[in-house]
Amino acid sequence: MRGHHRSLATGAGEGARRLRAAWLAAPLLGGAGVLAPACSTVDRGPIAQCEDDIDCGDDAVCSLALGSICVPEAPPPRTVIGLDIQEGNVRIELEGCDPEVSRQVQGTELRVEKHDSLVKSYRLRANEVHSVLNCGGSSCEDGVCDETTLTCTKPSDALLGLSMISRLGLAELTSPQKTYLTVTDPPQPEGVLPPPVEFIWPSYDSSNETAHAALRLRVTPPLEAPTRSQYQRVIAEDAEADLETAAVIRCQRAIFGNEGSVRTLAGVPVSGANVEFIHNEPIATSATVIGTGASCVDTEDCLPGWACNAAGTCGLDLTGVSAGSSVSIEDPPGALAPAFLHTYCEGIVAPVEPLIRHFRVSVTPPASTGLPNAIYSLAQGFIDPPQPGIFTEVNIQDIDGAEGLCLPNWQPPQTISFSLSGAPVPLTETELGVYACCSTECLPNTETEGGPTPPPTIETCQNFDTARFETRWYHEDLVTWAIAGCIPTASYNDGSSGGVVRNIDECPDDGCSVDLSPGELEEASRMYRVSIVQPVGSVFRSQTFQVAVDPETTSFEPFELEPRVLVRGQIACASDSDNCNAENAIFAAERLRADTDDSDLPGPFYFQGRVDATGSFVLPLDPGLYVVTAYPAVGQSGGPAPFEVLDLREGSPELTSVGGVLNAVLSKPLELDDGVLVRVQLSGFDVSTRVTPLDTGSWASQASFPPAFDLNAPLTCHGSSSRGCVIRRIRPTDTPIPLLISGRFEFTTRDRGSDQCPG
Repeated sequence: MRGHHRSLATGAGEGARRLRAAWLAAPLLGGAGVLAPACSTVDRGPIAQCEDDIDCGDDAVCSLALGSICVPEAPPPRTVIGLDIQEGNVRIELEGCDPEVSRQVQGTELRVEKHDSLVKSYRLRANEVHSVLNCGGSSCEDGVCDETTLTCTKPSDALLGLSMISRLGLAELTSPQKTYLTVTDPPQPEGVLPPPVEFIWPSYDSSNETAHAALRLRVTPPLEAPTRSQYQRVIAEDAEADLETAAVIRCQRAIFGNEGSVRTLAGVPVSGANVEFIHNEPIATSATVIGTGASCVDTEDCLPGWACNAAGTCGLDLTGVSAGSSVSIEDPPGALAPAFLHTYCEGIVAPVEPLIRHFRVSVTPPASTGLPNAIYSLAQGFIDPPQPGIFTEVNIQDIDGAEGLCLPNWQPPQTISFSLSGAPVPLTETELGVYACCSTECLPNTETEGGPTPPPTIETCQNFDTARFETRWYHEDLVTWAIAGCIPTASYNDGSSGGVVRNIDECPDDGCSVDLSPGELEEASRMYRVSIVQPVGSVFRSQTFQVAVDPETTSFEPFELEPRVLVRGQIACASDSDNCNAENAIFAAERLRADTDDSDLPGPFYFQGRVDATGSFVLPLDPGLYVVTAYPAVGQSGGPAPFEVLDLREGSPELTSVGGVLNAVLSKPLELDDGVLVRVQLSGFDVSTRVTPLDTGSWASQASFPPAFDLNAPLTCHGSSSRGCVIRRIRPTDTPIPLLISGRFEFTTRDRGSDQCPG
């Protein structure tokens, strides 16, 4: 259960004695339950202390980050280094061979000295444009009227925010939203525009196309504004520094629905449902670009995030971008409150036929209804006014295509209790006894006062992180749907049109329960998939179960927890290492996608565990295929170990059953090496800047590493489909490296990859 993941424990009794007997009889693990320490962990002598490079003599430098010790000087492997630099709210992503990164003359230090050209300032204002009959009178009060186009432009309050996909396969880069206000305090002099909103954003000289992905500007009205339209723009890199973004009023449209617009197939209104409209076409009009988009013949000619439009220029690819949202209301029941959208009709002369925009519509009803969420395919027509100037407000019209967004006729939800049960797993044995536990948190801690903690007394475990109950809804009766006047459904990749997901992450003291519907009225029962997600350190697997829910179901049989695979091994310094310390070293594993894997496996997918005083570790992992490595503790000398692939899938020859629990004992220690000290000087950056270094390809220099796995690719490791593997980070922590007062930071990476950049 979330937080401290409580384990319910009672007397050990006979069950614990049987576990102890099985543990002692296991020939694989020995008396201590771990491998004997390797001699390579023995210190090789004192390491010279230093205050400056001059204290280290020739071919060595002083590393302040490693405790002011002398380490060998070597050129860094620039071709496999990535730097995620965060200065305030700005993230700058550099590769070691970028033009912005140079190497010290007659030295090994890397330098980033082009701060002013690397970090660009955008000063943005928001305008709105509406048509007028003429430029006289009050039709363009407080605005600028164009006699040729008969349009009025004036400043508009707006929330502005920037975003861009990561070039290093990390989370998307986003800025905090900033508010542009037309009324300032104190007021601006007559004829003077309000001051622009300023954003700082990186701009790269690199020729790599990932460095030039679409920089998106999202313009939305402030929270108190009557409209909720979102206006997506792309800032082209050749745009002027002082920019304006204009939202054409006639392109701001609203969709609404009358009573019963959101309802069940039987006609029962559903209130309180969230309804989101998502663009289902590239659009890519020139109106999505501030500046000039590149010329193109098709979308393949455009950079990531861009698409080719009919005019032969690249614009923002709006596919999958939210256009706006609304909610179904109670009065009138099930009516759809106006969803305000921007329809990108700039440059389109008022057409005789409606402007058609394609959306996927997502409807999420309140959990109390028990109904599934659903998606629909909507081709919405927007009619232009007959002549300019007859309106100044948003054009509001009915939802097209049919009478409503229908949901299936499901029965009301019922409360169902559930529980988990698992036997504690023996992890190790000392003179204090056998440590049979629910998680590795029970292992003896030698740093506590009074000596190691004694073994716990546990009879059963019920710990978990999240219990996820879900079922998919497959829409097949298209004829009945059409006769009822319902908008056509769309499909996800698995063919479903929606489903139910209920997450339970903590339970009250009287037990766990979940509210689930038995499904459609004519169904005898409905099958739900249950995913029990266990935290890192738990001895139990994250598992999936199938359960049936019928009108009489009030409880489920206890979910029986299976033990994870116990990975046992050592971390040591390589035999030829001179500057390495394996004390408190960390073993890391991340799950790789394999052909046999379920595409929707429960997590977690990244695991870490620390060695004990003997250099040994035990880490429970779900069965699967993993990339593994080891790191020295932060502040300790030495470099990360090479990457390895470990097969922990059921039936793997690397697994051995000990007392019914699968164990994988590494045949040799993971070896930390001296590594290469990387020193980087950031000139012109604020001293508060933080840096996260990444390994972007050392594995390619390992003959033993399978070439099929590119750890930079989004789909190599389980987890997010938009980022690379987490294990690429060079340090075993989420905490970035701070700058020294000199503007320098240091880290030690693997001694693999070229120090010479191509070209």
